[in-house]
Amino acid sequence: MAVDFDAKLAGLATQILSETVRIYGKSDVTARLPEYGTVTAGWNPFIFGGRAATSSLQVPIGSSRPLTGALPTLTGALPTLTGSLPVLTGSFQAVGRGAVFADQGTLRGLFRLPSKLPGVRLPSDEELALAARSAPIMVHLEALTGWLGDKGRPVTAYDLLPVADAADAVRELGIEPDYLPYLWEHALVSGWVMLADDADGRRSWAVPGPSTYRWADNDVPGTLHVWATVFAAVLAVTLAVATTQTPGAKRWDKFQGQGVTVAVMMFLARQTGLTVDDVTDIVRIGAIGEAPTGRVGKAWGAWVHQFGDPAHRLLEELVAVHAIEMPANGERILTLAPLAQWALREQFRLSGMNVPVVRSSAQLSVADLVGLTYGMPDTEFEAEFKGLLARRGSNRAAQELLLYAGSASPLARLIAVKLVRQIGPAAIHAWLDAMERPELRGYARIALSMMAADLPDSSLPLVLDPDPDDLHGLASDLVLLMGDDEIPDPDRIEAVFAEVAPKGEEEWIISLLAGGRHPDVVRLLELLSHYFSNRRIAKSARKAARVAAKNRRAAERDRVLAPAVSR
Repeated sequence: MAVDFDAKLAGLATQILSETVRIYGKSDVTARLPEYGTVTAGWNPFIFGGRAATSSLQVPIGSSRPLTGALPTLTGALPTLTGSLPVLTGSFQAVGRGAVFADQGTLRGLFRLPSKLPGVRLPSDEELALAARSAPIMVHLEALTGWLGDKGRPVTAYDLLPVADAADAVRELGIEPDYLPYLWEHALVSGWVMLADDADGRRSWAVPGPSTYRWADNDVPGTLHVWATVFAAVLAVTLAVATTQTPGAKRWDKFQGQGVTVAVMMFLARQTGLTVDDVTDIVRIGAIGEAPTGRVGKAWGAWVHQFGDPAHRLLEELVAVHAIEMPANGERILTLAPLAQWALREQFRLSGMNVPVVRSSAQLSVADLVGLTYGMPDTEFEAEFKGLLARRGSNRAAQELLLYAGSASPLARLIAVKLVRQIGPAAIHAWLDAMERPELRGYARIALSMMAADLPDSSLPLVLDPDPDDLHGLASDLVLLMGDDEIPDPDRIEAVFAEVAPKGEEEWIISLLAGGRHPDVVRLLELLSHYFSNRRIAKSARKAARVAAKNRRAAERDRVLAPAVSR
């Protein structure tokens, strides 16, 4: 029974989030989604690079109102958000670059996300549940429904508490009067409070809702799923409520959905994080556009100066629900708390996306490590990598990483190879073994050749029998990661190539590619020649492309290959 009910709660959280964003109508909600770091394009092939409407508080909610003593069923007990929240437009640009997603009812479809994202590191469910139960908003919601009592309290025609009852609730809960509208709306949207009618339909009551009863079970799954609905409600309605509490806010009617956008952005930007200023910019641009007229911009600035920035209220609510951690010790980066990471991962999972989760460092596999790349701050990732090396030993870790790389996707292969390169000379035996695998031979040849450059001249070369086509697997990976856009992205091309060509070694690697004859080798060199910003490197790529093309033609006629430049 509880399992079925938790599934309904998960569905409610999905409905709250998706409906809130979907009311942007035909606008896109993804303009300011963060661009990933270098190799994260494989997680999201569409992103690549560096780094007064009437409030729902004032509108009848329209939920079903059977007043019974039994635990109310979730289905039909809560409002359809499109009926209570304003239909707004936003100044968002598409991230998907023309890609079409049929499923617009999930975060994946709404934000045009790929099928896989970097993994998350989460504590145990029990630890998450403890964090959820200590969140101030959850404590206030529990107190609010306790104050309502089993019989509930009457509400006005606008589904609000009468003035006297509202004042009483403020005293009993120990909250500020201006906070009650936020708490009330969170309770209505997340199912802590539901609305019911007398038998004759003449009077409406607010009574404890299904989330109240599930929370009272005090078990881990119920705690997490109820918390997730409240988190969704905070994202969905906080900014709308903020505008109803502020004079002159009706002119800034484009807040709905931005809370969800902020949360998704923070999840995608876990490696680098967002600052308070970033969140403020998101809300401002959503309200007045990216390039407002001078008059609009000045009016917004004056309004914020007088009444405060609504983005700050959103951040305060997210802190109160234990979804984010504010910067400390002079830092400016906001941290998405494990609870929020868990809830968003659940929503992505329900969207059909793969977001790996790691619970314990001791059980971390090389596949887990690769999946966590760009899913956590650099310092945390480096600590995980060092821990794996300490547990496995450098040679074994290198062997396992390259074994995984051989059957992984091009992006995961590139990440694994980069990690092995960081191990240094201790990985030499793993690289020598990799020379026997066509998909890794190009990476291994580059790594071994670079190691050999540091050996005495009398030493034997580490690559004894180089083949002109050694690098065609590497070239195929890079061409795929660079994308097949009609107009290629120069930044993406340079960033991908930099993953295999350390600074100062670009021309040497281009010379190795020149000996190849595979079509992807030719295509890679052509992309570098046309779009690489360094003119010298572009010129080298152009010459190498001509040689590789000649090799290809010669191979088709069984002629002798043009020689590649040796190191």
